[in-house]
Amino acid sequence: MTKKYIVDLTLEEREYLEEFTTTGRHAAYQITRARILLKADRNQPGGSWCDAEIKAALVLYQFLVDG
Repeated sequence: MTKKYIVDLTLEEREYLEEFTTTGRHAAYQITRARILLKADRNQPGGSWCDAEIKAALVLYQFLVDG
């Protein structure tokens, strides 16, 4: 299956999401979405994770990753 969305985060966006997931009080679904974006980012060291890897790492239902 081809990727539906390509995620290319800037350094600033990546830093914001990393801080978002580790500090403050946010709803669980917001943190989960931020973690999905971080794993799917093509600009991260090592490249983006495939959907199956993200699902397995974050123990997610398919519809959350597929959109």
